[in-house]
Amino acid sequence: MLTEQEIAQIFRGKKKRTANTKDANGSMIKTSSQGFEHTTLEQFKAWFEQSNFEQGCKYCGTTNEQSFRLYTAARNSENAGVDWTRGGKRGRRLEIDRLNPALPYDNLSNLVWCCYWCNNAKSNFFTAEEFQPIANQIGLALKKMLQ
Repeated sequence: MLTEQEIAQIFRGKKKRTANTKDANGSMIKTSSQGFEHTTLEQFKAWFEQSNFEQGCKYCGTTNEQSFRLYTAARNSENAGVDWTRGGKRGRRLEIDRLNPALPYDNLSNLVWCCYWCNNAKSNFFTAEEFQPIANQIGLALKKMLQ
C-alpha cells in the first residue's frame, strides 16, 4: 500500500520541468519535459485509488509486487552491470502512463498505472489500443522470468 509520502513523490516526479540548455551551435534553448502542468497534489491524490494501483499494469497485468521482484532480481544477477533501470530509478514500482499520448498528463481520466517495461516500450508513440498486442507478449515474457 502506498503512503501519502510515496503518492506525493510520484506526483513530484511527474511535474513538468523546464531547463535552459545549449544547442549544437552553442545557442541557449529552453527544453521541457512532459508532465503535470496545472494539476495539484490534492487533485492527484483524489485521482489515486489504491485498488487501481493494486490491479497492476493496465497493459500486461504485472503487479507492483512483481515489478519489484523483477527489479531486485535484475539488480542482483550477473547482468547487474547492465543498467536498464536508469541508475536504479525505474522498475521498482508501477509508473503512470497516458492511454493516449497526445493528451496532457493534466487530463487525469487519461492516466493509468503500468509497469516499467510496458511504459518504456509504449513510449509516447502508441495508443493503448495499438500497444495491447505488444503488451500481451511483454506480460508473457515477464511471467516466465518470475517463475
